[in-house]
Amino acid sequence: MSSTNGTPRFDYEIHIGAPVARVWHALADGEMTPHYAFGTRFEGRLVKGAPYAFIADGAFRAVDGEILDLQPERRLVMSWRAHWDPAVEHDPPSRVTYELESTSPLTTRLRLTHDQFACDSATHTGSAASWPLMLSSLKTLLESGTPFPAT
Repeated sequence: MSSTNGTPRFDYEIHIGAPVARVWHALADGEMTPHYAFGTRFEGRLVKGAPYAFIADGAFRAVDGEILDLQPERRLVMSWRAHWDPAVEHDPPSRVTYELESTSPLTTRLRLTHDQFACDSATHTGSAASWPLMLSSLKTLLESGTPFPAT
């Protein structure tokens, strides 16, 4: 965790043994996200300005927002409004940026930045605690076909 101008942010980098195209696909494939994103299914289109949501059982929106910017297979920026528990319900939206870079034909560097928190909020605390497990599970899923059992 770090801060920019006094506001918290979370940065994380992971190397995944899969080509950029596979990693990009997995970020927004509603069939794959439940296996690494705490059981939530991505619903939306990767189109600038489009709404999206991560949907849990019972049609519960754990997170939703808007696609703010994208460069296919390189960069995805989305607003992030958390709803996973009452502590986050009144937090303002923040921003998540995924940046993908091919480091070899079969390896991708994924950089995640979660920023634009209004303050050290429940969304910031919960997200910072969850991102490493979620992205490690994505890595394991893409490299072995099996996600971590904890997600």
